[in-house]
Amino acid sequence: MGVEVQEKKANSINLDTMLEILGNPTRRVILSKLAKVPHSTSELAKSLDISRQAVHSQLNILKDYGIIEEIDMEKRGGKYRIKSNLSLRVDITPDYYHIKYNLTKSESTDPTIQIKQFDETSKYKKINAPDKKIRYLGNRIKSIEDKIRTLEKQRKDLIQAKECFIVELKSIMEGAYEKKLGKKSPNLDNLEKEIFYTLFFNTNRYFNRINLDDLLEDLFFSDMDFIRRDQNKVSIKHLLRDLSQFMDFLKEDEDSWFFDL
Repeated sequence: MGVEVQEKKANSINLDTMLEILGNPTRRVILSKLAKVPHSTSELAKSLDISRQAVHSQLNILKDYGIIEEIDMEKRGGKYRIKSNLSLRVDITPDYYHIKYNLTKSESTDPTIQIKQFDETSKYKKINAPDKKIRYLGNRIKSIEDKIRTLEKQRKDLIQAKECFIVELKSIMEGAYEKKLGKKSPNLDNLEKEIFYTLFFNTNRYFNRINLDDLLEDLFFSDMDFIRRDQNKVSIKHLLRDLSQFMDFLKEDEDSWFFDL
């Protein structure tokens, strides 16, 4: 299990909120349009064939979470543009679960972000005709898309390889270790296995020192009330102690746990 957050903005946004934002088809269309051209409320209402009030409601939601901002406010019918980079990646397979999302302030409008940062200045400056500039930029964009496609294929292959290793881990766990743990804990429930697999679903998150709060979050205990959360934290400590008796890569030092592969 794993929900990885990379967030750099004042107004926090959790995974449920992000899924709710992107799960609304009207908001997705609005974001798609704003990514291409800034629009006013009336322009969006006309394009989407819905009322200005309905568009205004959706724009307010996106603005409240810092995803869009209003520009040309001094003019009547000010327009909106996207102000943040929003990314969501979901990997769910029969033997693996991982979600990574982030919301960061966009730097695309920063004057310091220019084409010269990408070693294109000398070639681009030699082109004078606008149509030739467009052709050049289009070719560069296509080249980048091809590289991204190659990286996505490599990532897919790596996820499959990771899943194969996790399947083997499950086979070992359900063999020797489950028998040992079963003798010690006849009432062994699924939580002990979930803790074990969670550590391996995201080894970078837990390698070396195990943050129990991160573990609670990945096991979906974070949103419980304070008492139940503490009860589960105690249970996790006991289960880690049971696991550590048979796995030398799990160690307890005072009140801290270490995952040392």
